[in-house]
Amino acid sequence: MFWGNRPQSVDDQAFIVDGDRTYTFNEIFDFSDLMYSGVLEGSVVVIESDRDLGTVCAYIGALRNNIIPLLIDSNLNSKAVSDILNSYEAEFVISSRARNISGYQIFDNRFKKKIYSRSKSSSVRVHKDLCMLMPTSGSTGEAKCVRTSRDNLILATESIVRYLSINNSRVSISSLPLHYTYGLSVLNCALESRSKFVLTDKSWLERDFWKIAEDNKITDLSGVPFMFQTLRRIKLSDEILESLVCVNQAGGKLEPSLAEYFINYFSDKGVAYFTMYGATEASPRMSYVPYKDALEKLGTVGIPIDIGKFSTDSDDGVSEGELIYEGPNVCLGYAYNREDLSLGDENNQILHTGDIGIIDNDGFATIIGRKKRFVKVFGMSVNLDAVESIAKNITDNSAVIGRDDKVLVLITDSKTKLVKQKILENVTFSNTGLKVKKISEIYLNSSGKPDYPRMVSEFL
Repeated sequence: MFWGNRPQSVDDQAFIVDGDRTYTFNEIFDFSDLMYSGVLEGSVVVIESDRDLGTVCAYIGALRNNIIPLLIDSNLNSKAVSDILNSYEAEFVISSRARNISGYQIFDNRFKKKIYSRSKSSSVRVHKDLCMLMPTSGSTGEAKCVRTSRDNLILATESIVRYLSINNSRVSISSLPLHYTYGLSVLNCALESRSKFVLTDKSWLERDFWKIAEDNKITDLSGVPFMFQTLRRIKLSDEILESLVCVNQAGGKLEPSLAEYFINYFSDKGVAYFTMYGATEASPRMSYVPYKDALEKLGTVGIPIDIGKFSTDSDDGVSEGELIYEGPNVCLGYAYNREDLSLGDENNQILHTGDIGIIDNDGFATIIGRKKRFVKVFGMSVNLDAVESIAKNITDNSAVIGRDDKVLVLITDSKTKLVKQKILENVTFSNTGLKVKKISEIYLNSSGKPDYPRMVSEFL
């Protein structure tokens, strides 16, 4: 287990860099264990996640003490947090802010975090294989979560470390939220490889981020498509480029012309560039494009990681159809409430991705479209139906469509400002990814249901 102790000589190495302070693995492990002093194994803890030391310790400590972490966005509103807590009857919640949560009282204060405990304990015991919970849509506060086992998390992380050739000389940085599975996997890989992880809440848009990257000689950068759109306009310093070893992109499809630019740009600097594909349900990685094949296989999502395999649901298993992934990193299943946490493996290592794809003769998969109504907005998975339900609370004559980095709310009255305001109060993706448009009618199909394809064709 990558969160377990290793020989003193290994774990006395530098791990977390937080401003001007550096902590070893042993120090972080000690802090993490202290955070859960007096907490019973099998408890569920909801962690309101920030890119800070307290969140790192809360997460690692939960894993080390057989406590089930559920990481959520710290920007979720109080109602969304309460709904999640009540759905899972979480024994604890860890927050960076003072909260008045019905049924919870203050338990402790550690590492600038407030720990609240539930007044009434749950009678439902979690399954012995359950390791952690991750929301399927971290931006809307839905209760639906992925149930991840220890083997899921360990095997996926080990595979990522292998294909990215990460060793203990590497230095990564928290460029992505820790409640987002891609961002969390960067931390997991640092743990597995015993390499350094630099904490910052700055974004690629800020000069301070690149100053921190330069000062700490960052070797690994991870980003989602909109971050690379930003990076196209930034001139990286010679010092940063001299330190960089690996740049990887996931969280949605990057426009092929932009991907080609970065493949060539980083190749010229001797930096390996990886396109990757995954899902929370795969803990979180399914495939990658080896950097040596990046140009030849431009536009594909690559070959399966070394513990998995791809097929489609077509007759021959490779022609156009729903892409199916099989591997031991496929999650146990979904959860909607506390009772579901007692369930075992419902997936049998098979994941129907919901993406329509094809597989070429070399085993590289290409995604053609999405089967379900989920889109990636700046790397965050967004359920269009969940956003639509918010809009319908304001006006029945509404529908929501979208594509990567854009959610469009269609309404037939003049409540555009109110609808946008209410949606932004309940989600956490950037307001630049949300548009509200007044139209003359909501198109319906012959069954009286919204005709989404027609609306997508006309308005997106």
